[in-house]
Amino acid sequence: MMFVITPPTKDRSRESPAAMPLELVRVTTNDEIYLDGALALPEAGVESSLPVDAFLLLHGTGSNFYAPGVLESFAEQAIQAGVPALRMNTRGHDAICSNPGPFGALRGGAAYESIADCRSDLHAGINELLRRGYRRIALVGHSMGGVKAIYTMAQATHPAVSHVVTLSAPRFQHAAYMAHPQAEKFRNDYEAARAFVDDGMPDRLMSITLPLPMLITARNFLEKYGPEDTYDIVKHLPQVGRPVLLLVGTESITRSPVFSNQPEEVGALSEEYPQIEFQTVKEANTNYTGLWDVPFARVRDWLSRE
Repeated sequence: MMFVITPPTKDRSRESPAAMPLELVRVTTNDEIYLDGALALPEAGVESSLPVDAFLLLHGTGSNFYAPGVLESFAEQAIQAGVPALRMNTRGHDAICSNPGPFGALRGGAAYESIADCRSDLHAGINELLRRGYRRIALVGHSMGGVKAIYTMAQATHPAVSHVVTLSAPRFQHAAYMAHPQAEKFRNDYEAARAFVDDGMPDRLMSITLPLPMLITARNFLEKYGPEDTYDIVKHLPQVGRPVLLLVGTESITRSPVFSNQPEEVGALSEEYPQIEFQTVKEANTNYTGLWDVPFARVRDWLSRE
């Protein structure tokens, strides 16, 4: 189904994105979950000079494929540059959701998802683009979407992915959280989650405030933020095996423990692994408020050098 949509915008520092031709897309994961998305297509005759055939855009925690913001702007700029862009839900879309499938619906959303399942979600999106004839696919993940892109390519690489980009991908580094001066609430939530799990209530929903306000089960809080550091991007970056660009705003670095040590540690990693490039965006927050156009411009320049 093809339709044209002019999305709303809350960012008054730039004009609303122009109407984009979008095709609604539904993919099926290998564990039988339906995930929806929208494919933005360039106008006929617009050719690209970039070394990728399509972008797969991955939302952050509690978001979805149709949310306004930096990925909406990225998709608009991508098709202006002649590159299709598929914005796709993962099973962790929205705060709490019901993910349909051929045998019924499964509870999902950011509160209930296991991040490891993202491998199935991303492969489903990549395979859909492959089915349409796109052979060199760049993964672009915002916030948690960036973590999922890195984790997937490190743990279950896909040969059609040529590049990986993260926009404000957080680190899941337990020791840094516990030691951060602003982390008293995190320490309290961690102890509460451990108590719920020890008492046989792993699916008890908790309202947490750090690293970000959200509802999450005790089990998933420990999985994401526990001492195993299962999803720490620094742990997985050397195994990605593709050129990777990581963008982080300087405002995020100064305000949050999930970004505070990235310039030093990810920067050092990039010196050891030349396929990794780390850049900061001056005065940008995690959502690039007022700077939505900057990430695509950085990615375009980076890909042109590639």
